Amino acid sequence: MSAVPEETLSSNLTNNNVNLLSEITTYFVDRGFQPSLVSSFLAGNYRLEFMTNEEIMLDFLDEREQMDPTIFVGVEGSEGVEPGEDKKLLVKWGLTEEASNRLRSSIHDSAWSQRFLKHWLLDWVYNRWDITNQISFEGSFDDLQFPRNQWHSYDREGGPHMFASSFEQIVSIGEDALIRCNAKVANIMDNNHKAFFHSTKYENAQCISETGIDLTCFRNHLDFGKNQSFYLHPSVDNAIDFIKNRWSVGFYGIVVYWVNMDRLRSMKYRDLTQDENLWREVVVASRCGQRSVVDNNDFVYGYQLSNPRQICDAYYNRNNRSNRKKDSWKSLIPMAKWFEPIRNLQLAVKNDDAVEVMNEYQVGVICFHLKK
Repeated sequence: MSAVPEETLSSNLTNNNVNLLSEITTYFVDRGFQPSLVSSFLAGNYRLEFMTNEEIMLDFLDEREQMDPTIFVGVEGSEGVEPGEDKKLLVKWGLTEEASNRLRSSIHDSAWSQRFLKHWLLDWVYNRWDITNQISFEGSFDDLQFPRNQWHSYDREGGPHMFASSFEQIVSIGEDALIRCNAKVANIMDNNHKAFFHSTKYENAQCISETGIDLTCFRNHLDFGKNQSFYLHPSVDNAIDFIKNRWSVGFYGIVVYWVNMDRLRSMKYRDLTQDENLWREVVVASRCGQRSVVDNNDFVYGYQLSNPRQICDAYYNRNNRSNRKKDSWKSLIPMAKWFEPIRNLQLAVKNDDAVEVMNEYQVGVICFHLKK
């Protein structure tokens, strides 16, 4: 039995390392990160072969934050700071100037300061801008002969799509008509069913419609629980407002669900509209990264928190992190506010069992092109 020459083994190991570094570098560069910073970081990491690209990315961002902790929150939203200043901090995180400009310019000023800068960066990393999808999708909107504001059936998995002429037109059509005209809805007169809507960028909506909800793609520490959840609006108006207030230009989608509420209520379902004090406790605990009574639920229904930035700023005060007490979040409970005069409602899908059920109720995607 012949042995493999030692120089051959060494050559194979070298080639594997080169291929691995090339693959990881491509992952970073495709998301707009500076190649020189990436190369420097990877050169000092000897555990790359045991880590996923996502884990390596998080280590990279942790290192950037340790070098300059002030970049976590961002400066926009502070008194006297002009919109656009956070572009400089995004470069410190490691993005190129082009990527920093594109990320910041894609978010409406009124929405940008409602979240920490790092949260926007993570959204960018996990939901990167895809130029191929953009160009292909733009072709449908630029075709003046292509029918608008009606459902189009697709043979592929994912189901019907509607190309909207405007937000206003979809609102005028109304939720009942949107559901009634959808070919996947066979029980329109069933009072136990209710429509829900999830707003996101078009490529994310397309992925959800084709492969289902993936909780690992969504943020934790939102309104209804410490862990990652998938959120839906029971109102198409709120779903549209979410897009208009959060982003400025680009292609967006609203994933539509027609949900059997009796089935949801038969599971671990909690309605926080029945107890306003409990709602305040849950949203503050969740936003502060603490456990709450809803963490083991399948579904949670309740009001949307209107002032998350105020609560997070008070809890994650950069000057007092080392002195923060375990239960200090409880003093912030009275600060929790819902939207007025209409309390915006939302449904959180919180675990894999809930996801499996919700995926059965997806009936289509409404597509929008938001221009300057």
